[in-house]
Amino acid sequence: VKNPIMSSHSQGRRNLLLILIRFIVSIIGIILLLVRVSSVLTMRVFIPLLLILILSFVNMGGEDDAGATGGSRYFSLTPVQPHTNPLATKLATVKDIPYYVSDQFLRTVARDRYQLSQVERMVERSYERYLSDECKSQKVYKRKLELLSVKSKITEAERENLMRKSRGFDLTRCLELEDLFPRSVPVKDRVLGEMDL
Repeated sequence: VKNPIMSSHSQGRRNLLLILIRFIVSIIGIILLLVRVSSVLTMRVFIPLLLILILSFVNMGGEDDAGATGGSRYFSLTPVQPHTNPLATKLATVKDIPYYVSDQFLRTVARDRYQLSQVERMVERSYERYLSDECKSQKVYKRKLELLSVKSKITEAERENLMRKSRGFDLTRCLELEDLFPRSVPVKDRVLGEMDL
């Protein structure tokens, strides 16, 4: 029986190798173009272009990266075609994380306890990354409310309203992250400690 998880790793390596080859060929092409162009003005145009190109290749994710749905080819954290069948983690360290799988997954991988445990570990990591990203977003939003409330060009009523919103804004994803994945949050960054003060 072919292990789809193991074959995805070798396929991921091949994809990474192809991306690396494309990147190297692109860089060589740009360098050759820059050598032909001697104008300082032209160099000022091509250097930012080169940086953008390099950053776009560096930021390209592999198969292990979570997409907008926080999943992979095996699952999604949200119900998106073809992942419409709800499951929850049972074999992973953190139980009851909801995720969605395809019909094919139910027919194949879900029946193999070993493969299912591997996928559930991937679900766990994706959910931890999702909570971490959401926590950061919530902290940024709360901080923006706090900063807006101290601006000098707003009325006292607006200031009080912003302060009330800031105080009332719960960092729910941070609390969930700390509850489910306590090791991933340094003690100094914990929201629970701040709430006790």
